[in-house]
Amino acid sequence: MQSKRLLEIIASFPGKRILVYGDLVADRFVYGTPKRISREAPVLILREDRIETVPGGGANAVANIASLGGVPVPVSIVGADEAGGAIVASLEAAGADCRHIARSKSSPTPTKTRILAGMPHSARQQIVRIDREERLHPDDTERRTLRRSLESEIERADACLISDYGYGVIASQDVSLLTSGGRPSTLDSRHALLEYRGVTAATPNEEEAIAASGRPELATDPEVLRTAGSELRATLEAEALLITRGSAGMALFTGAGDDPQLFPVWGTEEIVDVTGAGDTVIAAFTLALASGASFAEAAQIANYAGGIVVMKRGTAVVTTRELTAAISSDK
Repeated sequence: MQSKRLLEIIASFPGKRILVYGDLVADRFVYGTPKRISREAPVLILREDRIETVPGGGANAVANIASLGGVPVPVSIVGADEAGGAIVASLEAAGADCRHIARSKSSPTPTKTRILAGMPHSARQQIVRIDREERLHPDDTERRTLRRSLESEIERADACLISDYGYGVIASQDVSLLTSGGRPSTLDSRHALLEYRGVTAATPNEEEAIAASGRPELATDPEVLRTAGSELRATLEAEALLITRGSAGMALFTGAGDDPQLFPVWGTEEIVDVTGAGDTVIAAFTLALASGASFAEAAQIANYAGGIVVMKRGTAVVTTRELTAAISSDK
């Protein structure tokens, strides 16, 4: 695929309005320096150096859209707590339109806290992750507010992105609003892939595709990959299915019974951190579709974006400059 065409698509990213409906997560990183072994238990004591809270889950997709020049419009609910405030502040600073992020006093913001240890000036290693995963339970008033937000923004959107982490923001009756009207709609669902039919494209990772298809051999048998991927695309009534496969790259399905188009992983195999890579992939993929890319072109751009972000530590974003440099240098 010619680099020139991909660069033209990326040059069209600025100003593309992407409606993002889904679960916003706070990714919290606690960095510490090893102090000693505790006398109370055989555990390491860390001296806390700093704490960072960054957008995770669907909020990471929002942040990536913004860093790639798009105009993300998140429609969601977070808690009226410190973590929710940190998400909104970070997304506003990145350029997202956050008017449609409601604050719930009854539910906390889903938060994933990672504890990282290491000496100063060395790479920090994650030693444990603590998840606060209480589901949000929007009441009728909050549901109506979400619906009105979707209705008010849908006509101005160039594409819609659905990010389902299973925390309760998404209502199935609202999804049909996003999948109609002829604009691209994309789906990233952690646990309920088969519940969303009629999207333009879905981007499950291999584990999610295996769970939905019920075929664990999908990861190792090319024939099973071809059959299961094609069937899954048809079940979703989607035009395309992009399965991300880690070090095996990506597999794109666009036709009944056709062999998938395979994209080898871009970049080095020395991966630093896969945190949030799926959010980066769907952000780049959706922006590309909104900019007139074919499914194959969008998948190629997403493949570059994923290859870049896994070389960064923590929940990270890809910039337009990084993406264009990667494509330009890949001869």
